[in-house]
Amino acid sequence: MKRAFWTVLALLVVLFLLIPDVRFRQPASTVVFSAEQELLGARIASDGQWRFPPSGRPLPDKYVQALIQYEDRWFRYHPGVNPVSMGQALLRNIRYRRNLSGGSTLTMQVARLSRGQQRRNVGEKLLESFMALKLERLKSKQEILALYAAHAPFGSNVVGLEAASWRYFHCSPEDLSWAEAATLAVLPNAPSLLYPGRRDHLLKDKRDRLLGELYRHGKIEAIDLELALQEPMPERPLPLPETAVHWTDRIHRQQTGRQVQTTLRHELQRQGNQVALRHHRRLAEQGIRNLAALIIDVESGAPLLYIGNTPYLKDNGGQVDMIRAMRSTGSILKPILYAAMLNEGEILPQTLIRDTPINYTGYMPQNFDHNYSGAVPADQALSRSLNVPAVEMLQQYGQARFLDVLKACGFTSFRQPAAHYGLSLILGGGECRLEELAACYAAMARRLNHYQQPDYRPDIPFSAAACWFTVEAMRQLTRPEDRTGWQYYNSARPLAWKTGTSFGFRDAWAVGFNPHYVIAVWVGNADGEGRPDLTGIKAAAPLLFDLIELLPADNDWFEEPLEELVYTEICVESGYKASACCPHREMRPIPANGERTGICPYHRIVHLSSDGRYQVRADCYPVSEIRHDSCFVLPPAMEWYYRKRHPEYRSLPPMMPGCQEEDRQQMEIVSPKNLSEIYIPVDFDGHRKMVVFQAAHRNPEATVYWHLDECFLGTTRQLHQMGVSPEPGWHRLTLIDEQGRQLSLQLRFTDRNQD
Repeated sequence: MKRAFWTVLALLVVLFLLIPDVRFRQPASTVVFSAEQELLGARIASDGQWRFPPSGRPLPDKYVQALIQYEDRWFRYHPGVNPVSMGQALLRNIRYRRNLSGGSTLTMQVARLSRGQQRRNVGEKLLESFMALKLERLKSKQEILALYAAHAPFGSNVVGLEAASWRYFHCSPEDLSWAEAATLAVLPNAPSLLYPGRRDHLLKDKRDRLLGELYRHGKIEAIDLELALQEPMPERPLPLPETAVHWTDRIHRQQTGRQVQTTLRHELQRQGNQVALRHHRRLAEQGIRNLAALIIDVESGAPLLYIGNTPYLKDNGGQVDMIRAMRSTGSILKPILYAAMLNEGEILPQTLIRDTPINYTGYMPQNFDHNYSGAVPADQALSRSLNVPAVEMLQQYGQARFLDVLKACGFTSFRQPAAHYGLSLILGGGECRLEELAACYAAMARRLNHYQQPDYRPDIPFSAAACWFTVEAMRQLTRPEDRTGWQYYNSARPLAWKTGTSFGFRDAWAVGFNPHYVIAVWVGNADGEGRPDLTGIKAAAPLLFDLIELLPADNDWFEEPLEELVYTEICVESGYKASACCPHREMRPIPANGERTGICPYHRIVHLSSDGRYQVRADCYPVSEIRHDSCFVLPPAMEWYYRKRHPEYRSLPPMMPGCQEEDRQQMEIVSPKNLSEIYIPVDFDGHRKMVVFQAAHRNPEATVYWHLDECFLGTTRQLHQMGVSPEPGWHRLTLIDEQGRQLSLQLRFTDRNQD
């Protein structure tokens, strides 16, 4: 007897193991949610079905109550098979001589769903019964309900409660009303017959009967029943939300078939789309079709808003995610160079930087307005986004070193050697991604937020002091015209920001940040077409400032990193550390590394006559009457432009007649800058054109006589410009003023089209 018992038990165990497990292997849709669990978008499964992956959240009680009431009232009590229900179904089928009911429990329906499209016969029914019995031993009732809800068909290509809830009612299952829950409970019973939008009266009859059953069994109140019966039926499947199209595509590529909760904020994304669409309509009138915007949280670096391209634009490049696209940087990298030079102690915040026409072996950068200041403080050069001082700074710092800095800041797009980019690197000679740009400035903000934490490991190679002065310079940028007077409003948000425009007006950039958020914007045409009004300040900055209005109002600003600053006497005129010759000095904070910089090179003691009209020497003027003054003296080319913008600037007086001139440069060639090899321009018909030279003289009233080799070219006064027409080869250019002082240069002229 005992042996028979164990034999039977062994057979039962073998039979149990031989029964197929309930497994679902169908591919799932990719589903993307916001931080608040709002659906941002979804991508259909590879088999063409809208089948959301399990969310892991409990099923809503309304749906569970409706489902059990309609499909299997004894679900919580039977072991997987209900003999009473099966017997009743069998008698009904015999009575009406057709298959009206199968008597399947919910557990048996889960088993059937797992087997796909199998023929309905007795053998299949028996197998489903055994699979249901096994499933009840392996899963809890709640897990079985979740399996059913995830894989039940809801008409057409909609599978599962989650997908059906969004397709038919545009809400999550947790937000279903009693009427909506009842509709979805009855729909899988005959999804092809009761598909919403067709035969709605059949679906409504079943829903209303179920609602009546729920009321009679005490599941809902009379008022709930009355309101539920009045709710309309869904007319047709609704399109799923497309609140973050390119973000959804990105998640789909990275995590196909998964349900992903992201950091995007639903309301911010929705409002951001509206703002972006409004700007797109404005820009489209100017032939500018595409834009992208990204807002990230400074502390986490996580995206809060992601607009990869113009919302709802299906053509004209609208499918391209411009946040990840490589685009010419324009001048958007200038703050990084400024911070790097401050960090290395190579400049101070107000150090004068040369701002005159430049020609580096054929590369001739120009300021956007084609004007020059002669010399400009470094922080003003940044806040005014001047191109020539930026190139001067890069020449001083070195392209290779700057490339290393960019890579240390997280940029992966600069893959070529420094020679490939040259000095144009700082003006758009390279390309980057909008997301890398935002991440870099977020790292700068984090550096300032955590400068007092000794264990904090910065992810940017700058001191907090270098970041502070960079942020303060960026804060001084003049905001767009429609934002004039922003600082006088209580709701004004302080912002460090910068714009950029690439060569040919193909890319417009704007980036801004505060201690909490970074907003980065790109505007342009995805195909690279340039447009005259496609500039950072006109096209990108207005979108930037409209987006910041969507963020919480906050006047917080970075704390000054006092521990990393030292106070030093600074020359007011030059911005360098003051020398003994500097008459105007101020104690100013500078980065600690700024102590490495040199002293002011532009102030020196000058010996003047008693009336100050002439420079004199001890061998030609009474020593007792000589005045010794400290003068601010710039090189001739810098001085020529500087004094136009600075009426207070005083050029050195001339030497007193009879006094020997100091061995000091009085004249300088301003243009062309690169004198090592001068290209002769060629006209369209192949004829050589003139090379125009421009010179600067310390004496604004000086007369200059020009010679090329042995030939006299002409005379200039005040504006010293002269055109020459040399043959290719070596020539000597000589300039002589009325005092006999001369500047002589041996120059090599080359045809522009010469190999």
